Amino acid sequence: MGKPIKVAFVDFEPDFVPEKSLLYRILLQNYQVELSKEPEYLFYSNYGERHTRYDCIRIFYTRQNVSPDFNFCDYAIGSDYLILGDRYFRFPAYYLDRETFAQMNDKTYFTSDNIRSKESFCGFHYDLVDETPERNLFFERLSQYRPVDAGGALHNNFEGVVSERIPFLSTRKFAIAFEECSYPGYTSDVLMQAFAAQTIPIYWGNPFIGREFNTQSFVNCHDFRSWSEVIDAVRRIDTNDELYLKMMRTPALTGPERDIDRMEENLAAFLCSIIDRPLERARRTGRSMARTTFEDRARVKEILWRISPMGLWEAIQRLIRKLRR
Repeated sequence: MGKPIKVAFVDFEPDFVPEKSLLYRILLQNYQVELSKEPEYLFYSNYGERHTRYDCIRIFYTRQNVSPDFNFCDYAIGSDYLILGDRYFRFPAYYLDRETFAQMNDKTYFTSDNIRSKESFCGFHYDLVDETPERNLFFERLSQYRPVDAGGALHNNFEGVVSERIPFLSTRKFAIAFEECSYPGYTSDVLMQAFAAQTIPIYWGNPFIGREFNTQSFVNCHDFRSWSEVIDAVRRIDTNDELYLKMMRTPALTGPERDIDRMEENLAAFLCSIIDRPLERARRTGRSMARTTFEDRARVKEILWRISPMGLWEAIQRLIRKLRR
């Protein structure tokens, strides 16, 4: 067992439980971990400004489309394609769900009988809060070719809202897998879930998705000049069982990204490289007057948020969740 360390987690999602997180599990495997109000190492995310109150080693983590601000953090873990010495590690959100990740990589058994078992053409499963202009437009355009089944709350045209995305998509030949926005590096779990459903994803989002996923196994909208060309490609696959079967048998991941154990080991190595240093040598942010002013502004922003109606409502919700545990 490694050395004792004091850590804290702030500014994460409202339902975030540190002890259930991958970060905490990795720390626990290597150190004697104490959750403390006076941490040596602070892990924080993008749901607040509380991290500005702490004078310690700050490690930013996000699974959202948010770039790290290295004015505040010493180190960061996110989805951007960044090279910043020892200060950054890329770890996309789809590595957090091991079960779905394993389902995505299990494509060897797919046969012609599986094609015939598909009940309909294409699935679309999003909540109302997931409304995105590009996603809406493509749903409408593709529906002009063949009806698209919308099982979520957004554009629902099914027999009520279906709660589970993967089982719903699994009976469709294709799945619309659009991110909330198009940003280099931002790859959520939406593409992985479509693969896990044993369907062919139609993907839009990360324009460099080919760096991670095998573009021979799905329809990558970024390979085409227009939605019309994308739909033409879908039509070709839809009407050619041989081509459809070939794509379904093509691995979603072919590089080192396919090994989730290795990716977790690399993340652990990144964290250990930080914590194994003496504290005074681990700090990477400066202590200039300009930076102090920058942080003071962030603290004022946090105070204004906390006393706003939305901030007060968030605090009430957080208290209710805490009492229910």
